[in-house]
Amino acid sequence: MKIGDVMTKNVVMVDYATKVRDACKIMGEKRIGSVIVTREGKPVGIFTERDLLSKVLLKGSLDEEVGKYMSSPLVVVSSDYEVKESARIMADLKIRRLVVMEKGEIKGIFTAADLARVMAGVK
Repeated sequence: MKIGDVMTKNVVMVDYATKVRDACKIMGEKRIGSVIVTREGKPVGIFTERDLLSKVLLKGSLDEEVGKYMSSPLVVVSSDYEVKESARIMADLKIRRLVVMEKGEIKGIFTAADLARVMAGVK
């Protein structure tokens, strides 16, 4: 099975200069664990719950730019990657999200939750 068939297609993005507080508010409202961070419209990183806990709350401020705390570079795959191959990449890198891109454009995100749905046979 290809991740393009099971990935989350609605990817939420915020600008590099967005305040951490605002990015967290968006994540909470949308019930998501991450946002893609862009600069001049191009994806440059990802801000996750883990970044909030291990970077911002440990030694940062909610009033700083989210770009300061994002994880970068993005780990990118194409939609034709197999689920098993994608899961292996995530396990090897100890990450929970892969950004799915085609021709330089974000098409979706494959998350640990997507993997769990596949494994459970739930769509």
